[in-house]
Formats: sequence, C-alpha cells, structure tokens
Amino acid sequence: MKGKPAILFTFIVSALPPVIAKAQDPHFSTVQDLNTWYNPSLKTSPRPQACINIRSVNYQGIVAYTAKSASIDLPLVSNSRQEGDIAPFANVTVGISSDNAGDGSMKISTALLTFSYALPLSDDNTYLAAGFQGNYTFYKAGLDGNLIYPLQFDKYGSIGSALAADPYQSGYQYGYFNAGAGASIFHEGEQKQWYLGTSIRHFNKPVSEFTHGNRLSANISIQSGYTASINEGDALGGYAIFSWQKNIQEQLIGARYTHQLGDSVGYAISFSAACRLRDALIPGVWLKFGKGRLGFSYEFGVFAQSGYYHRNSFEFSFCQQL
Repeated sequence: MKGKPAILFTFIVSALPPVIAKAQDPHFSTVQDLNTWYNPSLKTSPRPQACINIRSVNYQGIVAYTAKSASIDLPLVSNSRQEGDIAPFANVTVGISSDNAGDGSMKISTALLTFSYALPLSDDNTYLAAGFQGNYTFYKAGLDGNLIYPLQFDKYGSIGSALAADPYQSGYQYGYFNAGAGASIFHEGEQKQWYLGTSIRHFNKPVSEFTHGNRLSANISIQSGYTASINEGDALGGYAIFSWQKNIQEQLIGARYTHQLGDSVGYAISFSAACRLRDALIPGVWLKFGKGRLGFSYEFGVFAQSGYYHRNSFEFSFCQQL
C-alpha cells in the first residue's frame, strides 16, 4: 500500500480511540441512515441524495420536544464517470437541524458542512475514505437559570446533549463552532455491502455556554455495518454504533431484513429491530419506491435507565436520490 492509500490507512489507525466513547449526535433512532452527520467519511455512494428526519419525543407530564434535520449529499465526480465506474470521488454535505421543546426550555439549531474524499483500494468497489466536518450551533437550555431537568434526563436525546453543553441551564441563547473528522473503509458490491468507520466530534472542545465556564467534551465513535443478499429478492444486514463522550457511553445495535416487491429492484420493504443498550428497543419499517425511501420507527423504553420517566418517541424519515 503506497501513496494516498497509506496516508488514509494511517489516519484510520491513529483515529481509533484507546477507550470507547458516548452519546450520539444527531439524536435520531435511525441514526445509521444519517451517516454523514456523525462521520463525514461515510458517504459510500457517488450519488447525490437528500434526507429529512423528524423525531417526536414526549415525556408525559414533564416535557415534549421535536427534533428535525434536513441534509443533502453532493458528490463531486467527473462528468465522464459512468454508473459502476471504480474511481475516486469527493462529497460535500450541507445540512440543518433543530431541536425545540414545547415549553420553550430548549431551542437548538445547527448548520452543517462536511467534505470527504474516497479512494478505491481495488477493482471490487472497496474504498478508503477520510472526511472533515464543521458546524455552528445556536442553543438555549433552561428557563432563566431554573434547573428544570433532573440529572441525566433524556440521556440519549436532545435534552441530554443540551445539558452537557450547558450544565447550568442558564436560559441564555449562545452559539459556538464545532469541528469533527472521520475515516472509514467500505465496500459497495452487488451482493454485499459493508463499512467500518471511526470519528471524533467536538475535537476543538468549544466553550459551550454563556458564562464560559464549560467546554464541550470530545465525542468519539465507531460505526460498522454489513448487508448481504440471501437470495434473489431478499437481503439481511446488521449495524452497530458505539460512542463515548466523557462519562456517558451509547451503544446501538440493530438488524434489517429487506424483501424485494415484485420483479423490480426499485421497490422493496424493509423491517428493522434495534436496541439502544440500557435504554430502548426500536422497531422500524421502510418502503423503497424507485429512488425514494420512506421510513417509520418507534422507541419502547424498556430498560431501567428510561424506566424513571414514561416516554413516547416516534420518527419519520425520507431519503431521495437525486
């Protein structure tokens, strides 16, 4: 391995954490479908794509909030490139997200920009990639300094992230810049697809609240996934995301079964089941139609960590190849 592949391989090895890290950004049940948000190198296809996710969370008697995100992947490829060509490609992702509580105690908005570069390792669609990310976040947590949320409330969700950024819950609107980077190796074949990546978010450890008394800890994450055809019309896959930030860790594992509808490869239905350890079970269903994919998932808080509060959470997602 020489030249650029050696440089990228060295980057991957050096980025792997000595210990395993925390809670996920962004805070969606179907986070594995938002790869470029948390690891900018995980754009595994040189095809443009737009995605929208909406998650509604309700802690009955306490608070309700809605998380929304929209992003578009814009691969930078040569005009002479044909479908199926094995060649390097770059990608730019732009996105916006918002998290808002109904009582006004949380208002967060983020603008995202990422750049990645993927380099083929062989002629069988295996690539090595690296990416970089920057975003700017405006947020407010709390109501004028009143501590309204218990310790580790909504630990794996938007409120938990807001309280990590501003543990004083000052109630002031504040903005800060975040930097991140990621690396991955992936394969995109007809019969199987897989990826393995690592990323670090908030590596600049920004000052994250109004009084400048708190810095946001780095978030280190490892991601993996594998999907293979089991016959002409069916495929089975699994994925895992492990992340750590300070003393909080998140571990999400899941599986997905896809069945082709009729003779067309453009129509399929998928069923998934995921588990966020110590928090929730997450079943979901997806429908693929042409270049579009529509999904729905629901969270069942069944473990002790979430059992303190009665939570309802469901999510819609839509992606369209352009």
